[in-house]
Amino acid sequence: MSATAVSVGSSGGIWLVAARLGLGAILIAGIVCVALARWRGDSIAAWQGALLATEFGHWLAILALMAGLIWHGLGPASKPVIRWSGCFVGIGLALMLASPAWKASRMGQGISVVRLFLPWLGPDLKDVTIEEEVYREADDRGPALKMVICMPKEAKLKGARLPWVLSIHGGGWNDGKPEDFIGWDRELASHGYVVAMPAYRLAPSHRWPDQRDDIRDAAAWMRERSVEYGIDPKMLTILGRSAGGQIATACALGVPEVAARGCVALYAPHDLVFARQYARSDDLLDSLKLLRDYLGGDPETAGEAYHSGSAIRLVTADSPRTLLIHGERDTLVWVEQSRRFASRMRDATAPVSYHELPWATHAFDYFPWSPGGQVTMMATLRFLGEGD
Repeated sequence: MSATAVSVGSSGGIWLVAARLGLGAILIAGIVCVALARWRGDSIAAWQGALLATEFGHWLAILALMAGLIWHGLGPASKPVIRWSGCFVGIGLALMLASPAWKASRMGQGISVVRLFLPWLGPDLKDVTIEEEVYREADDRGPALKMVICMPKEAKLKGARLPWVLSIHGGGWNDGKPEDFIGWDRELASHGYVVAMPAYRLAPSHRWPDQRDDIRDAAAWMRERSVEYGIDPKMLTILGRSAGGQIATACALGVPEVAARGCVALYAPHDLVFARQYARSDDLLDSLKLLRDYLGGDPETAGEAYHSGSAIRLVTADSPRTLLIHGERDTLVWVEQSRRFASRMRDATAPVSYHELPWATHAFDYFPWSPGGQVTMMATLRFLGEGD
């Protein structure tokens, strides 16, 4: 045998080994992703990993499936067990990683399976304009507060009176900004809603009920400019995520001046006394400090703040229509918060709709095209449409 033939054979063997190692790495990465999706880790990294594994799982499933099938083709012919084992591992991982997309498609919200893989096939956003204004100047109460407003083209028509949404950002009450979810909010605007995203004063410098007062001012500011922004002053729905969801429900149910006809709360805490009972200084968010900074102490010393900030304690039969959405695997805000709030509203015969996403963790709607993002968008649009 010539030296050239030996060289070629050696080179081919090296590439084959490299390919097997690469495929093995993909399969191991798939196993890690599945573990992250099911492990309720108590760290920010674990939460972010779970969000990636669940909301991007359908893409990862394709990689796992391809790796398994190619492994079978490149595996050692003399060891069929190894070849078939890799193949079955890839298929099994693909099924598990694709389960969020499958479950989302079975929730009856009419999501687009095609868009899960081709995100750019969403609504046309070119006619949605974004403006930024200051709705309250800096004064002795605190810094200037801005409002980011997404408007569909219909808002510019003479005499327009569109329904509008006040979208309140999250961030643990001490962080975050109005445009954190602007991709999702902009897409909502493309369906014919004016979406206003107000800033609010943050803890620990500002405690509840300062945030409630800010949202009341933001709603009043928008109503004063109803002609400019093409909104119907009476057709307000207030929406909030996480900490913003707490503010949203507390304002919708507890502040008559806000005059919200409906409320949408995503993975939010609605009972702050209940949250305090389970808060620990060593949990993921240091929730003990978070609550004390926001409310000014514990229920024994800041009882009024805990009460007025807890929508579950403000429910009556006349409470506005409410949509609640929460991920079963949320490690930042316990899903029991939404379960208990929905139960309380039903007991009071208040109109409520609750959707629980069995695969989802916190902030599952960040990407509008993902399983959680699409389910949330479709459920919200249906809820808003029923109130028109």
